[in-house]
Amino acid sequence: MTPFNFASASKNSVRSPRYSEAELRQFLSAHERFVRGEPKGQRAIWRYVQAPSCDFSGRVFALADLTGANLQACRLAAANLERACLQLADLRDVDAADASFAQADIRGASLRRANLSGACFDQADMRQAVLSPAGVSEDFRLSSPSQAAEAVAGEITFEVDFTHCSMRNARLNNARLNRANFTGACMAGADLAGADLRGGRFRGAILTGANLGGAKLDPGALDGCVLDVSEQALRRVPELMARIAAADRWVASNGADGAPAELDDEDLRPLGDAFAGRRLAALTARRACGVGARFTNAQLQGARFDDADLRDADFSGADLRGASFRGAKLRYARFDRADLRPLPLASGGERPVDLTDADLGEGAFVAARLA
Repeated sequence: MTPFNFASASKNSVRSPRYSEAELRQFLSAHERFVRGEPKGQRAIWRYVQAPSCDFSGRVFALADLTGANLQACRLAAANLERACLQLADLRDVDAADASFAQADIRGASLRRANLSGACFDQADMRQAVLSPAGVSEDFRLSSPSQAAEAVAGEITFEVDFTHCSMRNARLNNARLNRANFTGACMAGADLAGADLRGGRFRGAILTGANLGGAKLDPGALDGCVLDVSEQALRRVPELMARIAAADRWVASNGADGAPAELDDEDLRPLGDAFAGRRLAALTARRACGVGARFTNAQLQGARFDDADLRDADFSGADLRGASFRGAKLRYARFDRADLRPLPLASGGERPVDLTDADLGEGAFVAARLA
């Protein structure tokens, strides 16, 4: 079998090693034998390997050395990466739902836009990585955790980057996350009990239902985050439900009864399934908080969601012809089978869906009806 110690292959080379996906799978099978203690096993030393967009779903990387590996956009769903070394690894856009990174060394890795829903990071080390000048033989070397605490002239630091990740229901018990970047991450229902989050950045993160018991946080660290529903928002529920019912009657009666729903600046999260399947044409929900709201199969022709926070909302099957989402936050929102065609007008013209300045995830409308 071709040896697969990628560290030696790349030490004196400008280009990182490249192998076919079939070769990588062969190497990984040998590593899995190593983990099981079977004959012909060999630990995977995949330092700096180039392996983007590969499918490693359900595979075992436990104890593997993946330092600096390029695994961008890989499928790692339900994979086992426990106690693996992933320092400075490129894990952007990976699908690692339900994967286990327990006790892994993930210092300095980038997980931007990754799907980490249900993943386990218990006791993982996700502090910043520090590259220090190493002398004439190599340009830089990774500093040890004790060295990283000391300032060194010329050092380069890398924080773990979870920007815009989907981390719904992820487990990060007792994880070391000092200085990690969670900007815009969806962490609804995540378990962060006992985690060290000092120095972390959480601007715009969704922490609804997250467990932060015993977590170490800087004062004001969660300012600007989407947190649990307030008592004031809960008290508004009867009034908003009445507006939704009136809007349904307005459509059913062709304008003779009721009125379009006006929900500007409201928190829509406590309304549960109130929008699902309802007739809500011309609804306005400008600047509303609709994180995780369910609009499945609703009639929302001409609705206005300008500047609303609709991350993780579900518009599957909804009629959104002519709707406006100017400046709206739409990452993680689902539009499967949603109708996003222009809305025909009585005047003979048509009104297209307006997504000007909306913040969208890649492929948001891949399963929507656009024409």
